[in-house]
Order: sequence, then C-alpha cells, then structure tokens
Amino acid sequence: MKLTKVQELSDEMCNKLLQAGEEAIKYTFPEPNNGYSVAVLTDKGNIYTGASYKSDTYTLTMHSEAVALVHAANHGETNIVAITGPNCHICKQLIYESSLKSGLDTLVIIEEEGQIKQIPISEMMPYPWPEPSI
Repeated sequence: MKLTKVQELSDEMCNKLLQAGEEAIKYTFPEPNNGYSVAVLTDKGNIYTGASYKSDTYTLTMHSEAVALVHAANHGETNIVAITGPNCHICKQLIYESSLKSGLDTLVIIEEEGQIKQIPISEMMPYPWPEPSI
C-alpha cells in the first residue's frame, strides 16, 4: 500500500498535541511523572494520550506510543494523522506499521530548539520493514 501524505498541521494544533502529550506524564506507572508520554491525533480530529507503564522485568514495559495507539483503537479510531515524539526505534516501527494499515503517512511532531518539526514516519524509516507495496 502506498502511504498518503498527510497535510501539515497548524502550529496551534501541534502545540495542542505536544501539550496533551506532556500533560499525560502524570499517568506514568508505577511512578507518576517518571517515564514517557505522547499524544496522537486521529483523522476525526480527536486526541488520545498514552503514558508508559513500567514493568520490573523491563521486557513487559508498555511504551507510551503503544498505549496511545491502543487508547485510540479502543475508541474505534485507527487512522492516526500525527503522534508526538521523539520516539524510540521500536515505537517508530509500530507507528510505521499502523501507517501501512491505515494508508496515512503519520506525522511525528517534535519540538527541537524552539522549532516545531513535522516529520512523516516514512522519512524516519530508511530501510522499512515490511516495505510498502506499490
């Protein structure tokens, strides 16, 4: 499947998404405010957040990106337009696979040195797996 380029978001929407992601840090487990949090924006305009849920074994730890994607899916929304970052490589793979299923080239929204950047997930995957079919 070829990914459909998503339109750039307004700075106002990016800031709203970044703020929602930052506010969700209070839900990290087992220690509030100690972990990672993100926010996703769906094609219906809804924002869902996720916070990391740490396991003592670490291998069972749930990354905030996965939690946010499940949060959206639990509301019947799997077409993700944007997600806040930066994201680890495991999560980039998960976001990329979500994009392949929806057909939307999800934007990763980051703030770097006071500048908002909107990077399509496809640009963050130089050697994607699986490769998108044409």
